[in-house]
Amino acid sequence: MMTSLIKGASIMKLILCAALAVMCGAANAAVNKCVDQEGRVLFTDAECPQTETRVAEEPAAPVAASSAPVLSPVTVPAPRSRWADLPRPLARKTATIDATTLQAARQTMLMQDELHKPRRLLSSR
Repeated sequence: MMTSLIKGASIMKLILCAALAVMCGAANAAVNKCVDQEGRVLFTDAECPQTETRVAEEPAAPVAASSAPVLSPVTVPAPRSRWADLPRPLARKTATIDATTLQAARQTMLMQDELHKPRRLLSSR
């Protein structure tokens, strides 16, 4: 079942990518500028109506990448954290559990199970 969910998710990703690719093609559609007799301007992707005239526009010049201002890199050092200067422990304590502690914990859990058994039996009726 899990593999079918993963397979379904990858199919959905593929469909989403295809839909985005189609929409990108539609985004590059030509835009017509139409002006009617009264001087009102209409921008459309379809042909201009017969009562309006199409105005030819020159495409805008592409902006060169070098025309953007170049910022100098920041040379100010980052402030130190107040936690950086706190003393650190010399050695970490390792968690050691001996066999006696584990046996005592097991006995405690078995006793708790025996105490709660009647309550479980009543709730299952």
